[in-house]
Amino acid sequence: MRFRTLLLALVIFISVQVNAQQPTILPQFTFFELDGKAFSNKNLVPGKKNLFMLFDVTCEHCQRETKLLNTNYAKFKDVNIYMITLDQAYIIPQFFNNYAKGLNTKPNVTVLQDKNQLFIPAFLPKMYPAMYLYSPAGKLLVYNAGDGGVKKLMQAIGK
Repeated sequence: MRFRTLLLALVIFISVQVNAQQPTILPQFTFFELDGKAFSNKNLVPGKKNLFMLFDVTCEHCQRETKLLNTNYAKFKDVNIYMITLDQAYIIPQFFNNYAKGLNTKPNVTVLQDKNQLFIPAFLPKMYPAMYLYSPAGKLLVYNAGDGGVKKLMQAIGK
């Protein structure tokens, strides 16, 4: 009986996720800076577009897109970049050293941990990396999952 209930719940969850749309307004969130300090919507730098990127340090697509983001950083210098991961803090600096040296130290880049695993149910990404560009008012401008996100974002920012 318990197994059937769990199976039914899983089927419903997957059905909802498959048909779910990304939020058109920036969801409420609380993530954590690498020093453990809480970071929420209240901490967003106002007056600029906000790019949220969900990444995983072992994801090859994430590695390529982060490298491309770093290579084209000049086009993103006027955008607040929030890079969110479920990974442990100790491995994150190595990821940046290997794939995007210095990106994590740029003044408009904030690396955050999703310790409470809230990103996926709030933002509804379809795959890694998931990128969301929001207007300064919090309206979704661009969503991309997987490869090609940085190029798509550069086109949107250039407009």
